[in-house]
Amino acid sequence: MSIRAPLGFGGYDFISSFKQGIVNLKPRFLRIDCSETLSKVQVENQISIDTNQPLSQLLYLFSAKADEEVYFIIFDNIRSTMNADALMYLSNLPSQLPEFSKNTFFIFTSSVTIKQLRRFHVELQELTLQDSELILNDRFNSTHFTQSQILQIHERSEGVMDKLEQIMDFLEISSVEEVLAHDEIFDDDFHLAHIPKTTLNQIDILFNDPSKELTLQMLNILSILKNGETLTNLKQDKLGAGLNPKHVQELVKFELATTVKIDPSTTIIKINPIIKDCILSKMSKEDIFRISNAYLKVTVIPTNTGVKLSSLNRKVYQSGYSTEEDNTGTLLRYSIEACLQSIKHNEEVGENNEMNQRRLNKLRFWSSSYIYILRNSDRYAETISAVEHLIDIVKEIDSDNLYTYYEHMACAHRMKSNYSEAEKYLNLSEELCPEDDKKTLESIYIERLYLLKHTNMDAAIALAKASKNNYHRKSRAFILSEVILAENKNADERFRALVKLEKRARKLKHFTSANNILFTINEERSNVDKIKYLDEAIKSDQSDYNVCRATIYKHQVLVESGMYERIKEQDIIDLSNIYNYLFRQKFDTLFVQCHRLLWDIADHRQRQDIIYMIFYKGTIVWRLNSDLENEKRYLSLFQDFEDPTRINALVHKTD
Repeated sequence: MSIRAPLGFGGYDFISSFKQGIVNLKPRFLRIDCSETLSKVQVENQISIDTNQPLSQLLYLFSAKADEEVYFIIFDNIRSTMNADALMYLSNLPSQLPEFSKNTFFIFTSSVTIKQLRRFHVELQELTLQDSELILNDRFNSTHFTQSQILQIHERSEGVMDKLEQIMDFLEISSVEEVLAHDEIFDDDFHLAHIPKTTLNQIDILFNDPSKELTLQMLNILSILKNGETLTNLKQDKLGAGLNPKHVQELVKFELATTVKIDPSTTIIKINPIIKDCILSKMSKEDIFRISNAYLKVTVIPTNTGVKLSSLNRKVYQSGYSTEEDNTGTLLRYSIEACLQSIKHNEEVGENNEMNQRRLNKLRFWSSSYIYILRNSDRYAETISAVEHLIDIVKEIDSDNLYTYYEHMACAHRMKSNYSEAEKYLNLSEELCPEDDKKTLESIYIERLYLLKHTNMDAAIALAKASKNNYHRKSRAFILSEVILAENKNADERFRALVKLEKRARKLKHFTSANNILFTINEERSNVDKIKYLDEAIKSDQSDYNVCRATIYKHQVLVESGMYERIKEQDIIDLSNIYNYLFRQKFDTLFVQCHRLLWDIADHRQRQDIIYMIFYKGTIVWRLNSDLENEKRYLSLFQDFEDPTRINALVHKTD
């Protein structure tokens, strides 16, 4: 087995997990350090140095304990610079094992992909937010953290196992608040302990060799653009104008960066997060500010009506590669800090600050627009992350508009069913909102109704009854009030009232509100009518979240009716993308429905690829929610697919 384990991604933890599957035999692990081996002779010498035996003698000694022990020989830190002869030697080792060595296995690890070792290959990925939460809950009590703290810990660790371990070590001796307030969790000592000497030497070469100036420039830029960037976008500013594929190749060869293909036309270059921390610690504030100001213009693009985010932002989000904050938040924060520093300097020397104040006004607008774009594109996890990232500096530069950020946070938390957090931020927003901002006050009222609908329907009805006439009859607020008040009617009257309200909302072009009502009405309709109206919802709604809902509900009807033939391959792809979106956003109720739907389709079509994908993600959700019933149910169903006689029949061939 070969394992691609980027620096800090928990390669040893993954290997040690093999012990869980070994019964009646004692596992033994031997490590061969290949970090400085380039040739076959050096590999053979390193085996003797690390084990005091040549490989042939080792295998003979191991065979004597075949009934007692199983051995894993780990060829660790194989570098991309190892020559072809050495790589061929390693790749042939498993097939050349003698008959008496059935208790010996070879594992090859590298931070980069080695094509000669891809026959049975595993790639370790960054931890998702759910992975981080599961690990934290396993080490500490689940009540130890709030959802906001879990998000902050995940952001600080950046999905890197070694960084999360460092944070958890601090949590053993300090409170969560104290650890999160600590700015030097990943200091020079951490870098020295976790970055191999050979990698540190490569970094030194870049800093000291004038011929590597552009490669170092790319490394510095990408250390600020922490979620990666395309070469095309790097070249859009004069700082990156001289960069080319050779510099990308050099960073990858030095094992400082990796590339990720988002689609045929988009490849992202991304620095390892531990390397990124190390590089940032070496950069001056001036360089960080200069790069941030330059690339903010590439990420946030002014338009005639406001601003938009770069097309890469949407591609990265849709691919699931970046699960939380994108680069924009980081660039905004650094750019604001740079502007404030410039204002302070000018004040000290008595120079005019008019240009700086104009710049600060623009940054205020870009920050609020950025959060607005995230929320209104239904990226609620990203909204929470971005606000958490910017809120302290927003308090300093835009305190008068703080209430709008809190209102966005309230909506995002409500959508993720974090109702106590939603109420907290909604109250903060309402307290700070000026009386003349009627638009935001209406949004706060709508949020309050939605929140109470989930937590206290009697209170929601009372609020709607008392407040609906404060709003125009054609407004969303008035229509939602009427929807809430319909809950007081008997079943038939309620249905008729909701049908009228749905038509009225649609006529007024409140499509998301209309479709929310439609989803409720559809529970009472025939399957034929359900599909017809759900198709209308999919075509009309501008909310990605509601399109996901409508798509799931439509295919649930098809499955319940046994009309699998109407579910096409593109439908399965769409549902898989929706499944991943729901997983990333932690929309657990809808996730459970989508999971059941995809499982039924995969079972009918005998799609093992889908079963494997959703089983493991589903298990994470079941454990986080202590949903033992679903965990047991799907484990039993999965074990049916694990049956070798069935697996042979389930191989799905794709072009």
